[in-house]
Amino acid sequence: MRTLSAGLFMSLDGVVEAPNLWQFDSFDDELGQQMGAMMGRIDTAILGRIGYQE
Repeated sequence: MRTLSAGLFMSLDGVVEAPNLWQFDSFDDELGQQMGAMMGRIDTAILGRIGYQE
């Protein structure tokens, strides 16, 4: 059986909706490295229609 994990953009107050409205103000090199490390461990991605189209 495989492990399923989710990588989400989440604000400190728990908001995960519409990260395009707030995430880029706080995106820095450290966050980029962490995101790259998380994505480097992925061998299969499951996307919804909108995520796939983007």
